[in-house]
Order: sequence, then structure tokens, then C-alpha cells
Amino acid sequence: MSPKPISAEIYTASHRILCRLNPGPTGLFSYLSIPTESTVEVEGAHLTRLHQPARMVARYPTLWLAKREVVAVLLSGRGELGPTAGARGGYLTTVPHRVHIMLGGYELRGMVETSGKFDFDSLMFEGTNIFIPLYDAELTAILFPNVRAASPALLFNREMVEAIGLPPKDEARPEGE
Repeated sequence: MSPKPISAEIYTASHRILCRLNPGPTGLFSYLSIPTESTVEVEGAHLTRLHQPARMVARYPTLWLAKREVVAVLLSGRGELGPTAGARGGYLTTVPHRVHIMLGGYELRGMVETSGKFDFDSLMFEGTNIFIPLYDAELTAILFPNVRAASPALLFNREMVEAIGLPPKDEARPEGE
């Protein structure tokens, strides 16, 4: 029996796509991390433009996306990611870090998990995964601030990252939000 499809909200630089994905038994993180695949196939796609978020542009039974153009994939639960760490010998304790990420016309806020102290170089340039998990996430489109979304888990495209900041520990939210 194949696993049931996952509902997702995908953001590109210009569009929002509500769809279903069939990542298989290994989960979405592994499915998007396949290095020999440059595309992702989605089903039941509802396409809207960022500058007209209330107006649906088109519906497609099947839509193919270039992975490098996907900014973020929002999910309804953390479990839909599947396993996010490779098998390693010994113990691995993950440490959550609150981050503010600027990428591809969006700002993301949430928690990344690393194995110890936050290391930007390690997060961004080590390994082969294109997408990185972000938990308790909020997404805002910079040019269209009415385009906002929140998700318990999302995957963001690390190749589009412009900057990552660690907010001060005593700052819950920036002023004005």
C-alpha cells in the first residue's frame, strides 16, 4: 500500500500553489533531496499569483516544478517531513535556534535544528540537500505583505538564501508585528 498524498502549499518567486505531493515511504524531505531529480511533480494544483492572492489563475491535474525555483514548501504537520537526519553512529542531540531568513523575495521566521552551536557555513554549504526544515514557521512575501502564511513545518530552498539572522533571545517579535 502506498502512503497517502501530502497536502502542501508551495511558494515560488511569483506564485502560490496549493497541491498534493506523493513523496513515497521515505517522506517529503528525502523526496526533495534526491540529487538526480531536478523537478517535483504535484497533483491537484491550484495556482494563484502573489499580487492577486484571492484570485485563482488555473487548476492543473498535474504540474511540474523546477526544484531550484521553489522557495518554500509549507506542510500541515512536522510528521509529513519524514526523517530529516541521516543515520550516524553515536548520539546526536539537536539544538533549536530561532532564525530570521531572507530569501527569494520572502522573509521566514522559525526554528532550525542543528547539532550544537548555530553554524551558518555548515547549515548553508555542507551536505547535498537543497531544502532545509524550519519549524513553527512564518512566511511573509516582501513585496506583497498581505501574503502571509504560518506552518508547523516547512522546507526552504537553501540555494535562495540571502541572509540568516539570530534574533536576540529577549526579543519575541520585532516591533510592528
